[in-house]
Amino acid sequence: MAAKNKEIIQKVNEGFAEGDTEKILSYVAEDVRWDIPGTSSAVGKDQFRKEINNENFEGNPTITIKKEIEEGDYVAVEGEVKCRKKGGGIFDAFFFDIYHLENGKIREMRSYVIEKK
Repeated sequence: MAAKNKEIIQKVNEGFAEGDTEKILSYVAEDVRWDIPGTSSAVGKDQFRKEINNENFEGNPTITIKKEIEEGDYVAVEGEVKCRKKGGGIFDAFFFDIYHLENGKIREMRSYVIEKK
């Protein structure tokens, strides 16, 4: 039985928390698009990989999921993320991700990120 889309996104978020780039990429389509409005856009698996391994951060993030909603080919996730900035300091933020999946692969991802003050 194929994994449900929400289960796939749970595995992806586990991959982020574990720092496991290959685990994440195994659930990503070749022509994926990841938009972080106001910050960046990554198109294609190579750019997606680069964003996963963002040079502005070091170590693995701590991700806390608050809510997950699945409807058809879409999954929405609300949560909080905390990670170490390269050169010092902590990035502490709320996030809301919307995923569009096809055949068990992420085709589009949009992340809204609000840094805590």
